[in-house]
Amino acid sequence: MAFAFLSRLETGFLSLRTGGRLNCFHCDETMRERNALTVTFNGSPQQVCCHGCLAILRTIEQNHLVAAYLKNKARLSSAG
Repeated sequence: MAFAFLSRLETGFLSLRTGGRLNCFHCDETMRERNALTVTFNGSPQQVCCHGCLAILRTIEQNHLVAAYLKNKARLSSAG
């Protein structure tokens, strides 16, 4: 148990030092890893940059538009 805690603590400090960056699942904006918000979308956790992107993904799921959203997202990523 203590080992797992230390491992998480070390990982946290490492991300603070390296300033890990990633892209928002919805808008693809670059963000700091430590500032990311996590939302469960289509059954898996996704990292988003802000509450607006989080709200959009929740709205898409609530309105049963996930398939259309993912199809459009795939089309846009293959075009760019």
